[in-house]
Amino acid sequence: MSTGGRFDFDDGGSYCGGWEQGKAHGRGVCTGPQGQGEYAGAWSHGFEVLGVYTWPSGNNYQGTWAQGKRHGIGVESKGRWEYRGEWTQGFKGRYGQLESTVSGARYEGTWSNGLQDGYGTETYSDGGTYQGQWLAGMRHGYAVRQSVPYGMAAVILFPLRTSINSLRSEHSHGPPAALEDGVANTPADGVVAGFAGSPVGRGGFALTAPSEADRQRKRKGRFRQSILSGLKLRRSESKSSLASQLSKQSSFCSEAGMSTVSSAASDIHSNASESEQGAPVDATVTEMYAGEWRSDQRAGWGVSRRSDGLHYAGEWAGNKRHGYGCTTFPDGTKEEGKYKQNMLVSGKRKNLIPLRASKIREKVDRAVEAAEKAADIAKQKADIAMSRMSHARGKAEAAERVAQKAMEECQLARMTAKELSPSFHIYGNGEKPAC
Repeated sequence: MSTGGRFDFDDGGSYCGGWEQGKAHGRGVCTGPQGQGEYAGAWSHGFEVLGVYTWPSGNNYQGTWAQGKRHGIGVESKGRWEYRGEWTQGFKGRYGQLESTVSGARYEGTWSNGLQDGYGTETYSDGGTYQGQWLAGMRHGYAVRQSVPYGMAAVILFPLRTSINSLRSEHSHGPPAALEDGVANTPADGVVAGFAGSPVGRGGFALTAPSEADRQRKRKGRFRQSILSGLKLRRSESKSSLASQLSKQSSFCSEAGMSTVSSAASDIHSNASESEQGAPVDATVTEMYAGEWRSDQRAGWGVSRRSDGLHYAGEWAGNKRHGYGCTTFPDGTKEEGKYKQNMLVSGKRKNLIPLRASKIREKVDRAVEAAEKAADIAKQKADIAMSRMSHARGKAEAAERVAQKAMEECQLARMTAKELSPSFHIYGNGEKPAC
């Protein structure tokens, strides 16, 4: 037979409500040490079943429980973020929706061990989207990243926060602003709390196009290199045998390659700003990347296209063109070869030995073909992610309904506690609880 009453624990916590065979049963309220933190709702033989748990920080969970852990379905409010969906043994998942109450940024899809995992869609504060695969809380696998028009895209600031993993940590009061390409996004007002720095780019935009002046300067530099190279070769012809000529030509090619690399390196400081400077970008231009992602960044094979005609297909690393690929500019001209950190370090040049040029050409062709295949796979994965998003939204709606029932149980439990012990203090941290 059920009875009820109040029990005070040695650590300062208390339970007030129904019990059966020495265990909490029915409806009741249990507070944590020194009265901080509280669960109010339904109990079954010593375990929470349906109700509201409020942490000392003010974060709360409204939903179902099993064996002392959040399990089933419910809503968690944590800092500026709210999760609605399924729970498994205390962790978010399998389907759910995480949304910022400030910027509207959200993730909708599958979860594992409390982290985004499998397939899902992330919508950023500026309205841009990522649709595809996830692994352990990071964008990883094949996916499509679609930006909004450049004039509306979120501004990315430098210096950046150092650890992506710590930003997504469960130990914090809540996730950060929705992540964009490995950094935190600005909300709609363009301000990020805790950030101080200068703009380095726009959310969803990874391609860069040098200004016409830069392109002219590079062409002149290559022309001067070709003249000097020709003079060196002609001088060697009058002094060397055929064997020594071939040897010197081989060494010259390696030197030319090194000079290209070193000149690219020397231009880093002047050209690194192309990501935020470069050719002006029209406010209506959008960009879409389809391909591989690794650890929250574009990496592997992929294709990025802008609505103004700028296009790149090839290898990526760290959100930059890195490896073999081909860039097509808005005016129809092309640049192809090997890239290093967005800079072309070797490609089709007039003075390269034909065999060397053909090898580069083959590598570029293979890279472009692999990138196009990766883009096709990414679009297929994006379709799956959209399906998972739809399912997650359904679970989020169900979680809202369960949360309402949990609130009702919470109110009934408080009434029961007050009836059993009028002096029982049911408020944590001096604030009114969630229900």
